[in-house]
Amino acid sequence: MLRRALVGWAADEGLRRASSRPPEPPGAHGRVPVVAGVEPADLTQRIDRQARSCAQRIRQHLALELADIHLRVVQEIVFGVGCAGLPQLLDREMEALSLLATAQCDEAVRGIVDDAAARVFGAPLAEGVRRRIVHAVRWGLADHPDGPELDRVLLVTSTAGVAGLAGAGALDALAGCPGAERDEALPPVGVALNGGCWQHWRVPGNADPNAARSWAQRALREVELELSRQVSRRFEVIRLSLGAVLTDAVDHGILLA
Repeated sequence: MLRRALVGWAADEGLRRASSRPPEPPGAHGRVPVVAGVEPADLTQRIDRQARSCAQRIRQHLALELADIHLRVVQEIVFGVGCAGLPQLLDREMEALSLLATAQCDEAVRGIVDDAAARVFGAPLAEGVRRRIVHAVRWGLADHPDGPELDRVLLVTSTAGVAGLAGAGALDALAGCPGAERDEALPPVGVALNGGCWQHWRVPGNADPNAARSWAQRALREVELELSRQVSRRFEVIRLSLGAVLTDAVDHGILLA
């Protein structure tokens, strides 16, 4: 019994210590030289084209997803959960939409970073170098006027509008956004319903399916508009921050981050 207990403890303790002091990846420290022939103007133009293209593609994809959500919500109002179940249904849909938007933005930004960094430092790019670039880009976001606007939750209100809730703990309060530290350049996207929506549609007097359908249509339209602005804002600050980090490296001949 004691032997099994010690073996179990050792295994758990090993995992705990490994997770608290993970090994550093290659390229985490030291000088990283720039490859010859990199033109800063060409680099920034390429980053600009990629950022705008990614933002447009994600906006279009999210608009299509919101149209599908609208169809599902209307169907549930009429044939399923009804008005009283609308907040829970829509909140669940917004959580899934948040995860989708976050994953798409993360994947697109990784692609932009990897492509631009490979042109500056050569390919394949060491994981430690990539992390240093992402860390420097995150620092750059804080200096941009729109940077703090990215760390916020979009809340659907009882009047079918969208309000922003900013602050360091705002995103952590969402079930779909765990508070663990992220290795990505951008904070997660968060969309949810505020408490007023739950109260409004659970009142027995607010049980008109037509009113619920109209409210859901207006609310989802506002979510689409605000998400579109959020996505554009995200890739604009990434474009500027990443461009500054890499052109600075080209000017100095090494990665300074």
